[in-house]
Amino acid sequence: MFHSRFNRVLAAATWVFCGGAVVAVAMSGWNVTVQYLPAIALIAWLAWAGLWRPSLDITDDGVTIVNVFATTDVPWEALIDVDTRYALTLVTPHHRYPVTVAPAPGRLATALSKRDMRGLSAPTGSDGSVRPGDLPNSDSGAAAQLVRQRWQNLLAEERIVVGTADDTVIPRRIHLATIVISIALLLASIAALVLG
Repeated sequence: MFHSRFNRVLAAATWVFCGGAVVAVAMSGWNVTVQYLPAIALIAWLAWAGLWRPSLDITDDGVTIVNVFATTDVPWEALIDVDTRYALTLVTPHHRYPVTVAPAPGRLATALSKRDMRGLSAPTGSDGSVRPGDLPNSDSGAAAQLVRQRWQNLLAEERIVVGTADDTVIPRRIHLATIVISIALLLASIAALVLG
């Protein structure tokens, strides 16, 4: 299972901030606590939903992408390309599935990087170059390398049925509870701030 270390550290820092904010508003009295507690809860919830929970699980059956609002199971038979232009993106004949846990590095990170390309299996750009998103020290590059290695190994072992990508079903589940809780906390935050 692949998680972004940066996102997890950021989520933990957010929760520490939220904990401090709860203590601060609690010491300010009941009215202030009621007014700001929903907003603090919203921030803590979004840190979990947007930073901590997203993941990428690579198995012999395929790749499971857990994004903020949906989980997608991409079978190996459906995969036709692994792109890293803006984020790790699994490409099938009918759709592109971005992986929010593996964004490509920004301009600053790319410029500061030594662009160490050891361990990359092949050029990824259309001109034969290596994209910044494939840098092994970036989330997108590390995740892409894991996906490509497993995909190549399974192809070499003839464990993937080739030629069925157009007909392969790709299950997708919407995180309805995440959406409902996010909206409820947002509305509660707005109401508490306006009415407080």
